[in-house]
Amino acid sequence: MLPQLAAFLAVVEAGSFTAAARRTGTDKSLLSRRVKALERALGVRLLNRTTRSLDVTPAGKRLAEEARDPVADALAALGRTRSPDNLEGTVRVASAQSLAQAVWVPVLAALRRDHPNLRVELSAVERLMPLVDEGYELGVRVGRMPDSSLISRKLASWSHVLVASPDWVRAHPDLQSPADLPEHWMLWSQGSQAQKWTFQRGDERLEVRMDRSHLVYDASQLLTESARAGLGVAALPPFTVAREIAEGNLVRLLPQWRVAHELGIYGVTPHRTMVPARVRAVLEAVRARASDLAPQWEELSG
Repeated sequence: MLPQLAAFLAVVEAGSFTAAARRTGTDKSLLSRRVKALERALGVRLLNRTTRSLDVTPAGKRLAEEARDPVADALAALGRTRSPDNLEGTVRVASAQSLAQAVWVPVLAALRRDHPNLRVELSAVERLMPLVDEGYELGVRVGRMPDSSLISRKLASWSHVLVASPDWVRAHPDLQSPADLPEHWMLWSQGSQAQKWTFQRGDERLEVRMDRSHLVYDASQLLTESARAGLGVAALPPFTVAREIAEGNLVRLLPQWRVAHELGIYGVTPHRTMVPARVRAVLEAVRARASDLAPQWEELSG
C-alpha cells in the first residue's frame, strides 16, 4: 500500500493532482489510479474531486495527519539507500536571476554529468516566486529570508561589494571614505536599497545614511550594465561582480572597508519532510558550488 499512500499524501501536500504530478515526476493518471485504489482498499472516500476543486474529506485529513511522518521516514530511508546513479525525473526550480552565470551554469553541467536521467526546469527571475502555488519543488533565494512557512537552509553567506567603472573611478578621485558616498551618484537594486549602511574596517565601524536615491532598478543585470557604462557606484553581490572585476570592466571601491551587512543564499523547499532524492541532489549541487566560491566572495567583500 506504500505507493498508493505516498500518492495520496503527495496530492494532499500539493493541493491538486496536476501539481503533485509535477512535483513527484509521476504521471497524473497514475496518481489518480493509486488514490482510487487506496480508497477502494480502505472502503472510504479520501478526496472529493471536481473539475475545478479538490477537497480532502475528514477521513482523508485524519489519514494524512497520521501517515505523513511514517511515510516520509520510509521514503527518506528508501531515497538514502537508492543508488545516486539512478536518479531520474524532473525538478522544477525557481532561482534568483543573479545566480545564473556564477552558480547555475556549473551546477547544471555537474548534474548532467552525474545524473544524466535527471531533468531540471529552471526559472531564473528577479521576483520572488511562490513555490507552492506555481508547483516548484525547490527555490534558491538571495538576501534575507522573510518569515515564511517554507523550510529554508542557508547555503552560503555574502556581503555587497561597491563597484564602479574604471572611467568613473578616474573621474571621481574624491571618493576616499564611505562617508563620501552620499555625494555621489548611487545605483541601487530594489532589494539592496537602504537608508543606512554600516561599513567596517578592522574594529572601526562607520554608519552612512543613504537618503538620496538616484537610479533604482528592478533587474540586477541592468544594474551591472549601468555600472559598467560609468553611470555611478553600484552595490552588488560578489557572485555578480567577480567576473566583471577579473576582466577589468568594474573596479572595487574602498577595498579597505567591508559592507557590514551579511546576507545569504538559501535553499527553500515547501516541506521539511518528503523531499525527493532528486530534489536533494539539486540542492546539494548548489550548496557545493556556493561552498567552492565562498573564499572568492569573502576576498571580494573584504
